[in-house]
Amino acid sequence: MTSVINMDGIIQDPSTATAVIFDPVTGQMRFVPSVFNLKNGKTEVSIFGHANGLYTIVQNKKTFDDMIGHWAQKDVETLASKLIINGMTDRTFAPASQVSRAQFAALLVRGLGLSTESLSNVFADVRATAWYAQDVNTAAKLGLVQGVGEGKFSPDSRITREQMVVMIMNAVQLVQGDHRAETQIRTPFADQNQISDYASSAVIEAAEKGLIKGKTETTFAPQDAATRAEAAMMIKQILQYLKLMN
Repeated sequence: MTSVINMDGIIQDPSTATAVIFDPVTGQMRFVPSVFNLKNGKTEVSIFGHANGLYTIVQNKKTFDDMIGHWAQKDVETLASKLIINGMTDRTFAPASQVSRAQFAALLVRGLGLSTESLSNVFADVRATAWYAQDVNTAAKLGLVQGVGEGKFSPDSRITREQMVVMIMNAVQLVQGDHRAETQIRTPFADQNQISDYASSAVIEAAEKGLIKGKTETTFAPQDAATRAEAAMMIKQILQYLKLMN
C-alpha cells in the first residue's frame, strides 16, 4: 500500500526524516519505509505502509559518540535517525560488536516495515516470549530466513557475513518478485571457495548489484561474524536499492 503526503516547506536532509506509524499497543512509533522528493517548493513523501493506522512524519537527528569518523557513521546515523536501529546506550553504538541471527532478522523486518502479527512459532528454539519471536516468525513465514536444520533457527548464534547476504537477497526477492536474473559463475572475491554452497548465488548476485563490498579489496570473508556497523550498512544498502528510502 503506497500513499503520498504533500508537506509545506522543504526537508533539507531526508536522512533525518521518516514516516512512522503509531503502535497503540506499545505506545511507540515504528519506522515505515518512505521516500522524500522535492516538488514545486514542497516535500512529497511516498509512504510504503502495510498496516492500517495513524501515520505521520517525524524528523530526528541521531548521533553516537563512538561513530564519529567511523566508515559507517552516515549509515548508522541515518538508520538511527529513522528509528530502524538503536544504540547500545543513548550515546554509544558499539559498531564492532557482533550481531545475532535473531537481531539481524528483526532489523530486516523492521527496515522493510513488515507487520509482525501474532504468529505461531516456526522454530523449536525460538521461545514465544522472546523479544524477537514475532520478527523471526514473520521473517520465516515470508521466506526471509531459513533454519539451521532439525527445526531450529539458532537465534543467538552470531550471524556470518554470508548469512546476512542470503537474508538481504531474500528481501530483494520478496519485494521485487521471483525474477532473479541468471548470475555469473564466480564472485569478484579471491576467497570464493570459502563461501558455502547455499550462499554462493546470493553473494554473487549481491556483488553484481553493488550491494556488498569485500572485507578487504580482494576478500569477502564469508564466515566472519558480522558487526553492528556492517549490519547497518547492509540494511541501508538494501532499502536504498529497493527504493524504500532516500
